[in-house]
Amino acid sequence: MGLAVDTKSFECTIDDGLAHIVLNQPDRGNPIDGDFCHEFNLCMAELSERDDVRAVLISARGRLFSVGGDLGALASRGAALPVTIKSWTAELHAAIVRMVRMRAPVVMAVQGNVAGGSVSLMAAGDLVVIGKSVRISSAFAKIGFTPDSGSTTTVTRRIGVARARRFFLLAETMDADAALAAGLVDFVVEDAAVVTEAEKIARELASGPTEAYGGIKRLFLQTLNHPIESQLEDEAQTLAAISRTSDAQEGVRAFREKRKPKFVGK
Repeated sequence: MGLAVDTKSFECTIDDGLAHIVLNQPDRGNPIDGDFCHEFNLCMAELSERDDVRAVLISARGRLFSVGGDLGALASRGAALPVTIKSWTAELHAAIVRMVRMRAPVVMAVQGNVAGGSVSLMAAGDLVVIGKSVRISSAFAKIGFTPDSGSTTTVTRRIGVARARRFFLLAETMDADAALAAGLVDFVVEDAAVVTEAEKIARELASGPTEAYGGIKRLFLQTLNHPIESQLEDEAQTLAAISRTSDAQEGVRAFREKRKPKFVGK
């Protein structure tokens, strides 16, 4: 089973609760262009509303995960470049917001180098698995650009304001160990094992308490902006709401009966 809409930039299949998006333009370096922005927006609008999607895995084909923005296409726009940027980001930014806010956890499998706006896409994942040889590059300042794709939020939420600012100002490139130490990624594995390990994590999440995962995501999304009094009350309200779900009730029963719970995502 796949999406209701056709896509050229990537493939998407849905199997046993797991939506697997595979960036599929390896000859071009899986770039972010107008088609990708449009298709990814439609994809996230659909996946975020489907009850049968309980986790999302994003990977890519080819030597690179993604080169980021399609500079060739952007360069060809001439005086229309600002309008093109606003058009592309309108859809891409909406898609990233929906991905971050959807109840299903998102796992990134990064098997090749990633640069520019795709670093933000990677950082927006709830869990990020990368290969040992991967290099993560902030390319914006090298071409006289400022970050987009949510970079100043998604990367900052992972590594902090000062470290993120340095990353973008100096147009740094991090290797896998540096990215892990900074908190930009969660797991570093052998290159050949990236998709396998990420899928293992994603399938475990797809069999878990999806509404609880959504609650956890929402709470952590707001924690840096809320005073402690508001955050603690939101924790109480969220837990009270989640406690009414079938999965929460099953979890309590399974604990009392000393067995593994069987979650259904509701």
